[in-house]
Order: sequence, then structure tokens, then C-alpha cells
Amino acid sequence: MVTVHRYVLETVSTWHGLTINMAKVLEILETALASVYDLERLPDVLRRVLGVYVGIIVARKTNDIIIALIIARFGSFVIKAKFQGVRSLQDLAAIQVARSIRNNLVLLEQLPITNVTKKVVTKFIETA
Repeated sequence: MVTVHRYVLETVSTWHGLTINMAKVLEILETALASVYDLERLPDVLRRVLGVYVGIIVARKTNDIIIALIIARFGSFVIKAKFQGVRSLQDLAAIQVARSIRNNLVLLEQLPITNVTKKVVTKFIETA
């Protein structure tokens, strides 16, 4: 599933003996945000990915999101997801094509699409 909105994540604060790599948490959170349309599902996605209890408070401030996380055995922190804009329809379509061909460049070359479109799909091959 692809999100229409793009966010840039930044750590606002950490506390309670944080024992987890924040870069890894930001990467997981970014992936989780990209996989949910409804923020109410975010805690379930994080629990599934991390495999531990995740307490979460999500608050919207304009288009930005403030996320307070308590992750069992790892600590607590606040992250701000700054709204960066909306993906273009071309990007959304390219992401779906990249996923449907399972990142296979050989299959991409066989598709009856223009070279310009193939170039756009290629930029999502590794990230899909």
C-alpha cells in the first residue's frame, strides 16, 4: 500500500533510558507511515514490525503529525513527521508497477510502456 502524503521525520525528544538506535526507529516509522492511510492503524503496524508492545499517541498539528512512542524494553521518545507534500499520480502509478513486477528489471523491459515511464518506475525499483 502506498501513501499519498510524504513526511520528513525528526526526533523531538527522548527519555527513559533510550536503548534503541533512533535511525532504525525513524526508518521503521517512515515505513509504517507509508503503509497506512488511517493513523489509527499505526500502533498495530508498529507492534507487528517491532514485535513488542508499542504505546503511541498521535496528534495532528496542521498537516504535521506529532508521535509519542513508548516501546517496551527500548524507551520513549517524541517524533515529528513534517508534511512534505503529496506524491504525484505518476509516482503512485510507478510505485504500483514496481511492486507488481516484484522489482524485476527484466519484466520492466518487457512491459509495453514508454521509456520515460520505465525511467520513473526504475527510481522506485529498490524502494518498492
